[in-house]
Amino acid sequence: MLVDLNVPWPQNSYADKVTPQAINNLTKTLTTLHTLGYTHIAINFTVNHSEKFPNDAKMLNPIDIKTRFGELMAQTGLKLYSRITLIIDDPSKGQSLSKISQAFDIVAALPISEKGLTLSTTNLDIDLLTFQYGSRLPTFLKHKSICSCVNRGVKLEIVYGYALRDVQARRQFVSNVRSVIRSSRFRGIVIGSGAMSPLECRNILGVTSLIKNLGLPSDKCSKAMGDLASLVLLNGRLRNKSHKQTIVAGGGDEDDNDVVNDVQGIDDTRTIKVVKRTMDPEQLGHAAKRRKP
Repeated sequence: MLVDLNVPWPQNSYADKVTPQAINNLTKTLTTLHTLGYTHIAINFTVNHSEKFPNDAKMLNPIDIKTRFGELMAQTGLKLYSRITLIIDDPSKGQSLSKISQAFDIVAALPISEKGLTLSTTNLDIDLLTFQYGSRLPTFLKHKSICSCVNRGVKLEIVYGYALRDVQARRQFVSNVRSVIRSSRFRGIVIGSGAMSPLECRNILGVTSLIKNLGLPSDKCSKAMGDLASLVLLNGRLRNKSHKQTIVAGGGDEDDNDVVNDVQGIDDTRTIKVVKRTMDPEQLGHAAKRRKP
């Protein structure tokens, strides 16, 4: 199971229009990722947290995976999911996440200020915390705040696509990734492509050779694109379809069953299912140390 949680959707706001050429380019990117071995991909819609969202719940998610990419999924066996990334600057101007989270499989936060980072690591009910790796981080990342965020089950995302563009973005990417690895102490890290074209796609070996040179061990690079990334999909689904991420009542639709079956190996989705929440191996180790007298 190889997962890419960040393939950009060609819209930066709800007012933008999606052209057939942009959809065609996105389809080529998804096909290339499938050729490289990826099985689960999340299409990422990035929007400002202070933007006015549509009142109609059906208009919140502009991706419409089944209509636009249903044929691609049937032909290749790819499993596609929707993700929204909220650019957070001033928390006082932000929208409530309760309605937004119901329309997307994954909710991520991208803070661009110190206040935004504080809000993202403490109060927001999100699945992923990511950054603009092509520019400077909003503030110095402290181990206490980042690790407390990881302990809540939120994963930290590294986007390697910035390293494949211009030289200035590559330099900032190296500095930012090292800061994220240092502050998290190798815990809760997932890796996404952020690929805007097929040329920016890389297989697992290429990504591992890039990220391990920045301080993340090879085995954790593999988990970052496999086990931990799949937990993000599972936690996002359980947030919407369960009670306190523990009990899923009813079968739901086919997309709901895909995530739970692939990650947890559950076959019967017509009855009530009790799913044990999975912790990172690092979290299990720290929990065992705390229990010792």
